[in-house]
Amino acid sequence: MRQVVDYLKIRIGEKGFIFLIDLILVGAGVIFIIITIRNYPGLWRTVIIVGILCTGLIFAWRIKIPVERIHILEYGVLGYLAGRDLLGKEKRRVGLILTIIFIGLVSTLDEVFQAVLPYRYFDLRDIWFNGLGGIGGIVLYLLKRLE
Repeated sequence: MRQVVDYLKIRIGEKGFIFLIDLILVGAGVIFIIITIRNYPGLWRTVIIVGILCTGLIFAWRIKIPVERIHILEYGVLGYLAGRDLLGKEKRRVGLILTIIFIGLVSTLDEVFQAVLPYRYFDLRDIWFNGLGGIGGIVLYLLKRLE
């Protein structure tokens, strides 16, 4: 991944790379909103989903390293998929707790690996941001499931 990032920074510059990352985040949010409105109409659901996505973008822009901003999107997808698999019809509370623990564990392991790897570093805030992205994905799954 580092080689791709370095290549892009050389070709389009640091500011162009940051713009590209932000464009990917906003584009993914817009696509998700369009899909949601088409498949699951309803004013309140749309307002909640837009609120979650805007909150995620605000958190993402607070992260100083541009590559790390994508993690909120990645962990949102992970939270959505883990929620889909672990939140069965029975024992919903247990499934929710397991899903949150799973997201937290994956986020923590990701940061621990970064602490061990050269040219990477451990940051406790990344664990929180990743966890918030995962919880956002879980909430989006729960909203979808309300139908």
